[in-house]
Amino acid sequence: MDIMKFELTTIQENAFIYETHLRNVNRRRELWSKDTRQKIMDTLEAVRDNFRKIDWLVEVDDLKKNYETVGLRIADAPSGISSVSKDDVKDKEYTKTGGSLGFSQMVSGKIKVWIEYPFFNGIQEVKEPRKILVTIEPSYVNESLIAGYVQQFLHEITVYESGT
Repeated sequence: MDIMKFELTTIQENAFIYETHLRNVNRRRELWSKDTRQKIMDTLEAVRDNFRKIDWLVEVDDLKKNYETVGLRIADAPSGISSVSKDDVKDKEYTKTGGSLGFSQMVSGKIKVWIEYPFFNGIQEVKEPRKILVTIEPSYVNESLIAGYVQQFLHEITVYESGT
């Protein structure tokens, strides 16, 4: 009987932990939809508007509710690299896919912040994998935090492109 009481107590504790987890997921999702998503969009749009020399876009992927992404992406552009035919005529222009900074809502309702590096189509063979910067609670997100990740993003892609 003592084992049974122990097992019931352990099951009760684990059930409480699981119920708390489910409430936290719902709380995070609600916070994302009521506040965090818009705060990220507004801050990224302000960055875009204040630094117009960079051709970047604020994008929202909201095709799956409670699994959305808000991102800042540098627009695709000519890479400056082209193949030349034997007649010294440009044969093909290669493009560069711009880098991205994303704030993605995870299934847990937490937010994953990531960087996707630029990619030179037809030149590079392998695309660099996304770099996960952090996983955070939606309640931690504020303008200063977002701006800090934009700064880190710009630094990372500058270093990356300098070495490619």
